[in-house]
Amino acid sequence: MVIKGGKQYYGEAIGIALFDGRRYPILPGDVANASTYDYPVRLKVIEGLFDTPTPWDKNRAVPADIQKIIDAVKSLEDDGVRAVVTACGFFSVVQEILADAVHIPVFTSPLMMVPQIVRMIRSDRSVCIITASERLLVSDYLTAVGIASDMPVHIVGMEASTEFYATHMGGTQTTLDVDLQTRELVEIARNAVIQFPDIGALLLECSQLPTFAADIQDVVNLPVFDYIGFIDMIYCSVVQRRYTGIL
Repeated sequence: MVIKGGKQYYGEAIGIALFDGRRYPILPGDVANASTYDYPVRLKVIEGLFDTPTPWDKNRAVPADIQKIIDAVKSLEDDGVRAVVTACGFFSVVQEILADAVHIPVFTSPLMMVPQIVRMIRSDRSVCIITASERLLVSDYLTAVGIASDMPVHIVGMEASTEFYATHMGGTQTTLDVDLQTRELVEIARNAVIQFPDIGALLLECSQLPTFAADIQDVVNLPVFDYIGFIDMIYCSVVQRRYTGIL
């Protein structure tokens, strides 16, 4: 057997591109916590990127912040990862440009799962997207990953979570009351299924939410899709297992 080298690192199939300046606690279950995964991952901070990319005119030059993301994704590819994930669902607007920039799969947002989930549930049921900000999740972030305006989707923001907003979305608090945040997020999900009784599944957009997915599911008793579930699927596609057993 002849093995080809040429990479800087080995054994880390998934590369994760992160915001700069994170100072809040990053819990297990968060996309940015390496212990979340059952396999090695390579974390890379996008230096100087402190906010999510915004939609831009594709006929103009690539904005500086988006170029930083492109450079980070290329760097992870050079490091030897087999797929790249960006650690915020609002990166959906750069899905196409990042996928075209490298020769490995790129997964920018769990919003990419919505068209698939719509087809998995009954036609008279909807998908509820729980997002960091209902106000900011405008149509550009949805259409960029195939979510059409006529799809049965409800968008519910996390604005009611005071603890989340104290540490995220411009909040500067560096401590986190996990019990309080859990209660607030569970209440948001509970209220969503009461307000929209046609919900057939939930999609958690935010990269911090997988930590709380089990608590949310205990209350809503519905399928709950999140970042980590999709990253696990990507890992399985780029690192296939060999099967053994009996016949």
